Amino acid sequence: MRVRNAVFDWRFTARLVVVLPATILSACASDYEPRNNAPVSAETYQSDLDSCQSSATAARAAGGAEGFLVGALWGAANGAAAGAHHGGADIGAIVGASVGAVVGFVQGLTWSRGSSVSYCMHAKGYRRV
Repeated sequence: MRVRNAVFDWRFTARLVVVLPATILSACASDYEPRNNAPVSAETYQSDLDSCQSSATAARAAGGAEGFLVGALWGAANGAAAGAHHGGADIGAIVGASVGAVVGFVQGLTWSRGSSVSYCMHAKGYRRV
């Protein structure tokens, strides 16, 4: 009996190529409207959206920088301890700081702490459509 792998099936791959981008793009298509159905001018809406996007970007950049620093310090300490055990604390600290900085930076970017665009727009009186 022949076993078929779903990854090598061209029909599965074709469906995945069509469905995955459509799913990702559908999440980008959401918009906001006022919660109390009050009329809002296009300029006010765009100003609120720009304000929320810039504050979310600044918060994400700050989180990335914080994660980078904390990860580098944590990695250097752990790398130095592991390196000292094997006779090379300086190399262990360098490697640990490098790996810790990259991991901390990525972790800092992904942790939003309530500073997303959706949260900001909700605080300004909008709801997601």
